[in-house]
Amino acid sequence: MSSFAAMPATESGAGPRRHPTRWWVAQWLMLTLTAAVLLVLFELTDIDRQLTQVFYDPAARAFPLRQHWFFDAVLHRGAKQASYLLVVACLWLCWRGWRGELSWLPPRNALLAALGMLLIPLTTTLLKHATNRYCPWDIVDFGGFAPYSGLLHALPPGLRPGQCFPAGHSSAGFLWLVWALALRPAGPLPARAGLAAGVVAGLVLGLARMAQGAHFLSHTVWTLWLAWVLCLLLAWAVGADLRLPRPVPAKAV
Repeated sequence: MSSFAAMPATESGAGPRRHPTRWWVAQWLMLTLTAAVLLVLFELTDIDRQLTQVFYDPAARAFPLRQHWFFDAVLHRGAKQASYLLVVACLWLCWRGWRGELSWLPPRNALLAALGMLLIPLTTTLLKHATNRYCPWDIVDFGGFAPYSGLLHALPPGLRPGQCFPAGHSSAGFLWLVWALALRPAGPLPARAGLAAGVVAGLVLGLARMAQGAHFLSHTVWTLWLAWVLCLLLAWAVGADLRLPRPVPAKAV
């Protein structure tokens, strides 16, 4: 039995409205090429450590901004809590959309938005425990205990596993990317607003933690990539309507 057998009556019999195949092909091609670029950039260069050195004080053997009140209280704890409180409010909107009460948020798109806001941070957290990668402040170069290793390198034996990849904090911002797809039936402007909100929020949170020594730049960028992959997979799984509305033709004078 299909898990969507009980879809609201507003969509019954119509079937999922999917975007043309070429759009899907373009999305997956873009993600494949982006992954290749990220692997070359972060695995074949030392850009991660070079950028992190900007925020590290060798004399104090510490990241000065790690305990800074604005970065810690506002951009770390406060921003993450605010994002999750906003998720709770948006889940109510998703419930209304699921019931067919919102013309700009079809039921399947409401389901997409709800699942994305929940599963993007959850998947990121689960992967952190599977990849065992270290934070910058764990690395010997920055006063820690572990040698630096790339994403594809084997970890040295005998060390406790790390829990820093993907970037959990930035996922609290990147979770809003799902609205870039969920809001497409409402028009290009709402969809672009959702895309901008997700990218900006995730990068701000990720770069703030980078300045504190909690993440390398690659951790944040790969989390952005992962979040978009999850958005596309969820949109396909629920059969979301990803078509932009057709422009209304001007009336003849």
